[in-house]
Amino acid sequence: MEYVTSDPDLGGLGEMLADLVRANIAAHPARARLLENVTGTINVKAVDAQVEVGLEFAANRLNVFAKPFRRAGLEIVTDSETLMDLTTVPLWMGRPDIRTRQGRTLVGKMLRRDLRVKGMAAHPKLLSRLQRLLSAV
Repeated sequence: MEYVTSDPDLGGLGEMLADLVRANIAAHPARARLLENVTGTINVKAVDAQVEVGLEFAANRLNVFAKPFRRAGLEIVTDSETLMDLTTVPLWMGRPDIRTRQGRTLVGKMLRRDLRVKGMAAHPKLLSRLQRLLSAV
């Protein structure tokens, strides 16, 4: 089964996210279960690259679109480097582990608004699933 589908005109950010999730599922097949019973949309924007993509959890798969959604449940806005940091930060209960330096750094970026996650209080399950799918650790 194909767990990640992507637009044919997907650019660098979208391809990177799609390939990262594919690779993580291939390396850890149990992570495919993270796609089950979750629906919702997420826009991811890399402000320094001026690129934005839309992610959709639906029908036990992740769909990656070249264009963002008009009204996504979650919106992640940060720079490219911080997006990459999200893939390597140790997680605890599906969130960055603040007991680690990397986790505290990400939380600090959130407090300084260098990393904005709109909708995380309303969609914690969606955010947790995305973080665990992106995590290479």
